[in-house]
Amino acid sequence: MNRSKLTRNIVLIVFLCFVLSTFVSLWSLHVMAQNNMQALSKSLTARIYDTIIGQLSEPVSVSRTMANDSFVIELLETEESRNPLETGEILQKYLSTLRDGLKYEAAFIVSASTRRYYTYQGLGKQINPEQDKRDRWYADFLEQNEDYHLDVDRDEFGSDAWTVFVDTRIENGEGKLLGVCGVGVRMTGTQRLFLELERDYSVRISLTDSNGLVLVSTNEAAIETERLQNISLSGDDDYLFQRAGNHEYAVTKYIDKLGWYLVVHTNGRNESAQFLNVILLNIGLCLIVMTILVIAIRVILDRTKALTHASFRDQTTQLLNRRAFEEDKEKLADHPLDADFAYVTADLNGLKWANDHLGHTAGDELIRGAAECLRDVFGEYGQIYRIGGDEFSVIAKLSPGELEKAVKTLEEKTAAWHGEKNRELSISCGYVTSREFPSENLQELIRISDERMYAAKDEYYRKTGKQRRT
Repeated sequence: MNRSKLTRNIVLIVFLCFVLSTFVSLWSLHVMAQNNMQALSKSLTARIYDTIIGQLSEPVSVSRTMANDSFVIELLETEESRNPLETGEILQKYLSTLRDGLKYEAAFIVSASTRRYYTYQGLGKQINPEQDKRDRWYADFLEQNEDYHLDVDRDEFGSDAWTVFVDTRIENGEGKLLGVCGVGVRMTGTQRLFLELERDYSVRISLTDSNGLVLVSTNEAAIETERLQNISLSGDDDYLFQRAGNHEYAVTKYIDKLGWYLVVHTNGRNESAQFLNVILLNIGLCLIVMTILVIAIRVILDRTKALTHASFRDQTTQLLNRRAFEEDKEKLADHPLDADFAYVTADLNGLKWANDHLGHTAGDELIRGAAECLRDVFGEYGQIYRIGGDEFSVIAKLSPGELEKAVKTLEEKTAAWHGEKNRELSISCGYVTSREFPSENLQELIRISDERMYAAKDEYYRKTGKQRRT
């Protein structure tokens, strides 16, 4: 075999190997990009879902509680025997107290027998759905024969604002319709989140009914006029990732409490264009292609890392969680401790009693209160972790004197704290600094701090006379 033929064959073999390796690498990158797109879309959908549930679950519960309030039922049953102005004054006080206390935009009651429309401002008017299109919502809701319904009304109370009205049927014990009540909530947080995510991640977000009719969207023209196509909607609680067209994907999530579907569209066209450009521009340049692949993989891993960052946060308090604590502890164990290293063990007192006697909402209030106090005191000095149900840890940079002062400040803050469901907040603390025990390692300092915390906890229960596990 002559040299030119040998060279040609070697070049051909190298070229074929390069083409094959490029194809395999790009295909692997494509698969990773698809997985990353799916993870990103589901993460965004979960974030939006949590925001919506957080903002609308309470108004739904409040509206349904109003509809079952014996005071409201009795008042509507005897309404025709009362003076309208007297009834208006009674309901005005009831509705204004509810609206102001919960900071809602509106609170109202409509009587089925008299069609009188009572609001937090008093007796408003007598609605007439047959002649006034602004009152059509009342007739439409009754025709649906649902216990409650959510109605999005744009610009009801302000420019460019989404307001959701929760309408609920009021019935007596025999099932007789007495009227409709509800509250109006401005969805500024959800609206702002939609706009930010659509801008930052190039996605399209919608809330639809079971037929795909858009009910909420940043595109005002699409509301109640556009139906989403090429997507499957079902009552499944899972986050469903599916193809929604050419280079387009969607994640859907059913919001059971609202009867709506959350849909997040993602466009994958840019990913495909990038792969094609890499192939066309670098087909003969193996080293450059490999460099581009390494960079692209690192970008994808960085984006994936950003998505998993939330896994290091405790959802109730937004403090760092136990996973973050264990990782930070491992990092500290690999190096000598700083001269002003300080460690605090904090344990919330009375959480079980609050959960058992006042409910888990009260328990969560205590947990958030403890987190708030710890953050206010130690936030500027180091990291705060929630490592268990009622357990917290602080890793900070403080001298012994500064640490004593900080713990004293924490005691003052907890003593001054008052919640809506809890009258007091108590935290037992143990703390230690590296200056006290310069020869001890991190694990030993943590043990000492834990022992001091348990001693403080014993002292608390001894002084207060409270039962420790009740």
